Amino acid sequence: MQNNPRPLDETRAEITAIDQQIQQLFLRRMACAEQVAAYKLKTGDAILKPDREQYLLETLGAQAPDGLRQEYVSMLKSVMRVSRKHQYETILSCEPARLELTLAPRCDQPARVVYQGLPASYQAQAAAAMFPDAKEVSHVPTFEDVFRAVSEGRADAGVVPVENSTVGTIHEACDLLVQYDLHISHSHVDHIYNCLCACPGATLQSVRTAYSIKPALGQCQNFLKEHGLEQQEAANTAVAAQMVAASGDLTLAAVCSEQAAALYGLTVLAHNINDDKQNQTRFIAVSRGLSARSDDNRISLVFTLPHKNGSLAAALSVCADHEINLTEIHSRPLPETPWNYRFYIDLEGSLCDPAVRAMIYQLSEELSTVRILGSYRISDSTETR
Repeated sequence: MQNNPRPLDETRAEITAIDQQIQQLFLRRMACAEQVAAYKLKTGDAILKPDREQYLLETLGAQAPDGLRQEYVSMLKSVMRVSRKHQYETILSCEPARLELTLAPRCDQPARVVYQGLPASYQAQAAAAMFPDAKEVSHVPTFEDVFRAVSEGRADAGVVPVENSTVGTIHEACDLLVQYDLHISHSHVDHIYNCLCACPGATLQSVRTAYSIKPALGQCQNFLKEHGLEQQEAANTAVAAQMVAASGDLTLAAVCSEQAAALYGLTVLAHNINDDKQNQTRFIAVSRGLSARSDDNRISLVFTLPHKNGSLAAALSVCADHEINLTEIHSRPLPETPWNYRFYIDLEGSLCDPAVRAMIYQLSEELSTVRILGSYRISDSTETR
């Protein structure tokens, strides 16, 4: 490094001139990429050639100075990736059928809706918000019962929670989406106001144990610990309320909604006991067919990756290259393959958007597996009340 660097303006002027030269070379390279796309469109050959790319990275990288080798190889990887992006877009625009999507009509008024829990649970409230005109709304004991009912055709839509702003992703629902090959058609965000509720005559001093579903207990840890309450899991907030009411035990309480307390005859001992007063849960409705509309604002995907260095970073870079905003990512272990994972991502946009389709096409060609979980619109509780 020079001890007496030249004026910054002079250096910036040279950088601009170099960038202009790089731009011209970049345009030449993209023109070559279009020729490659035309050839592969004709022959059906794969766009991604890992062996060739690795050869170029190793050969050209070896020619770079040691102190800049990693930087140079990173630049080459980016150029190769956006070159492939351009090829995928070119080919898909010529042959849209390359991305096979079987879309079904979306049902906004399903006749039969099912949710987990009991009436007055948060799932019941979400189901009512999403499908106020449903002819038949029923409840089942478990999340898997919801998916099974939809999969077997006994219900047209099933409502489950997938994410809470305090405790994060509800993994069981995500795993069941993959297991039962269903699709997200609707989503709804609701404010969750947990209350501590007990039998008439109980007080905060008499209560010793709080029952609720695990996520609800997790949302109220500060309050529950402050009052020294033992925590016991129940299948659902409304199930907890019903159980406490049936017991008549003044030492038991339920963490549930005010609606559940009213329905099952409990007294509210403390309102809004959440650690986060802006506590919210996102619910989804699952159906048997994949659907898409232009006003959808969320897409959910699940994919697996080759187990090699940089594969996840490369997959996420594809989303950035297509200017698609990634809103959520989490991983789940792959059964019977220790230390390998399935990745779930949520993206802003609609499956009707050509940019989104091109991105999914690129991912489906380059990753081990890709599955579209849904294209849908997220509504908010303020929109429906």
